[in-house]
Amino acid sequence: MMFILLLTLCITAAVANKPTNWTDCGLKNSTLHFDSVVSTNPVHTNETQYINKTFHFSSGHSYNNITCEYEQFWQVLGHWFRFLDLRVNSCAEHPAMCNAKPDTEIFVETKHPPLNPLTPHGMYRSKQTYRDGNTNEVIGCVDMMIPYVK
Repeated sequence: MMFILLLTLCITAAVANKPTNWTDCGLKNSTLHFDSVVSTNPVHTNETQYINKTFHFSSGHSYNNITCEYEQFWQVLGHWFRFLDLRVNSCAEHPAMCNAKPDTEIFVETKHPPLNPLTPHGMYRSKQTYRDGNTNEVIGCVDMMIPYVK
C-alpha cells in the first residue's frame, strides 16, 4: 500500500510542471490544419477543463459533414493505455467547423466538467482524428498531452 501511495505521489509531482503539449498530426495531404491549442494546464481535481483550438482549412476545401474520432490515453510507467475510442459528429459539437471558408481562422472551445473523483492522476493524451463525414477520408489530426493533478 505504501509503495502505491509513493508511486502516485511521484507521478503527480513529475507531471505537475509539464506544459501542455500538442501536435498537428495530420498527414501531408491534410486539409484541416491546427494553428493553436490551449488547455487548462494542469487540470486539477474538481476543476473544469477548457480546451481552445484555432485552425483553418486549406484553400479550396470546405466540408458540410465532419466526424471526429477521440482516442483517450493514460500514461503508466512510460506506456500509453487507451481507455476510450469514440466518434462524434463535429458539426453538431462545433457548428463553426462545417461549411467554413477555406483559409479562414476558426476558433472552437470545448468545456469538460470535473473528472470523476476516482480518475487517477497522471499524464493524459487525447488524439483526435477528423474525417470528411461523407467519404470517411482523414482531413486532419491533433494530438494533445495534458497532466491531471491534485
